[in-house]
Amino acid sequence: MHKPLLPTIALCVLGLSIAVAAEQPVLNTATIPDDRNCISQPPPSRNSINDFADAIDKQFAQPIEYAFDIPRGIQKLTGNRKQAFNTDAFDLVPASSWYTPRHTANPLSLEELQLGPNRIDGPNTSGTWTIVRAKADGVTPGFAIEDQDGNRFFIKFDPPGYSELASGAEVVATKIFYAAGYFTPENYVVTFDPAILTMGEGVKLIDEKGRKRSMNDADLEDILERVEYLPDGRLRALASRYIPGKPIGPFRFEGTIEEDPNDFIPHQHRRELRGLYVLGSWLNHIDSKAQNSLDSYVTDENSCSYVRHYLIDFGTCLGSGGRGPHPGYRGHENEIDPGSIFRKIITLGMWVEEYEKPDTVLYPSIGRYSNQGFHPDRFHSIFPNPAYDNMTLRDAYWGARLVASFSDHELEAIVQTGQYSNPDAEAYLVQQLVNRRDIICKYWFEKMPPMDHFTLHEGEGGKYRLTFDDLAVTLGLEESVGTDYLVSIGNQTDAGHIPDGDILDSNEFDLPEEWLAAGGGWVSLRMRRPNKRNWTQAVHLFVEVDDRGRDAALTGLVRDE
Repeated sequence: MHKPLLPTIALCVLGLSIAVAAEQPVLNTATIPDDRNCISQPPPSRNSINDFADAIDKQFAQPIEYAFDIPRGIQKLTGNRKQAFNTDAFDLVPASSWYTPRHTANPLSLEELQLGPNRIDGPNTSGTWTIVRAKADGVTPGFAIEDQDGNRFFIKFDPPGYSELASGAEVVATKIFYAAGYFTPENYVVTFDPAILTMGEGVKLIDEKGRKRSMNDADLEDILERVEYLPDGRLRALASRYIPGKPIGPFRFEGTIEEDPNDFIPHQHRRELRGLYVLGSWLNHIDSKAQNSLDSYVTDENSCSYVRHYLIDFGTCLGSGGRGPHPGYRGHENEIDPGSIFRKIITLGMWVEEYEKPDTVLYPSIGRYSNQGFHPDRFHSIFPNPAYDNMTLRDAYWGARLVASFSDHELEAIVQTGQYSNPDAEAYLVQQLVNRRDIICKYWFEKMPPMDHFTLHEGEGGKYRLTFDDLAVTLGLEESVGTDYLVSIGNQTDAGHIPDGDILDSNEFDLPEEWLAAGGGWVSLRMRRPNKRNWTQAVHLFVEVDDRGRDAALTGLVRDE
């Protein structure tokens, strides 16, 4: 199937416009084609990705491929990596089948943050649950059920001895990923009486030997003997509602899907997948691999059908390793890490990193999750991720912008949805989320100036006032007192050029009337903290004035790296 030519041409134009480098800022005017065009038939289903084969590819084959990619090597050495292909004129990611701006665009209420993607109250526990499929392999077996209302859920249990660990982590992470803008399943913490379980007809089971066979009552009893009961005899579990539409299969973090005519941007060049690194480092999302994704052929409210891309399975986020607290090296090393192996060999194992030293898990329901030894630029998922490998500073800033959008109070509300029984454990998790958020934002905001949320409005006397937020100040990482902003103003033809270099101590100022009368142009902003001697990189804003010289509007921005 040949993909539409228009998106391909637009993509090429976009790449060229992003690559332009000149003294005078150049606005990206390319339009990203919508990837939610109606398609009459779903693409063919894709098989699950073999974890072992995928690991070999990411750990060994891909690094060799990168080593012989000369243009890529030059771009990396010169700090001129290929920018993301799907950003708009304001260097943001528009709504698509992959991502939709939520909390950063229109802040969600505490109730909306706690609700997340959930559209019902979870599985109905007042009636029978019919088991429709099951798995008995692994330390934490589970099954899929249909409740009396006809809703289907995957039921996953916490590992024995670590009640609330995986279920709490999955629910909390889901709420954050969803608010940040990603598509996720509806995930619920549920407690139920095992007596409501009944066997459906023709249920298939994947047993401990990997065989698919018919399930019987003895199999169910075996599964229920391997999970941890609450004192009142009920079970706590994670209920993940079936994703709507027709499941197609996982997507990869590179390339495109040939059978999907809407999939025309290589996944490794999508900002929402590159910037996911920053959000993943915050939540310790160590298992960000293809197998933990799902494409589904959905029909929207306008009766238009297309493929939507979901992130799934967050049970190994925060301090949860799925089978218990994750090992101390997780998040610091890949599962097979050549650098770590080499270090151990040359030091004969005598050099021990801080995260390799024996420690104590303070709360079994939280696991290993803290800011100790955490560095925002040294986070590692279990296996390398191609999209992460292509991340630029602009992508990282975009990701940090997502992280910064969550206040302390909002994180408290989200963590409550994990339904932790120990208030001290809950408070600990909130504090670690806050600590890691601040470390992440401080690090990336020093790389890219956190001037954001620009607005232009008409004030008294027909003057136009430009205002913006300093995200580091908003988050409480920096003081506004003593911070200076260097303002430079020019236009496209330099006609009526206004002297630049004015230093202001405020995040709002009036635009010169004579400059607006000359047709507007661009405003470049740099910032300097009280404890810094140098100015940051610039953020260039573009202002357009109508032919009458009356109405002015922001038309976009460019961030220097």
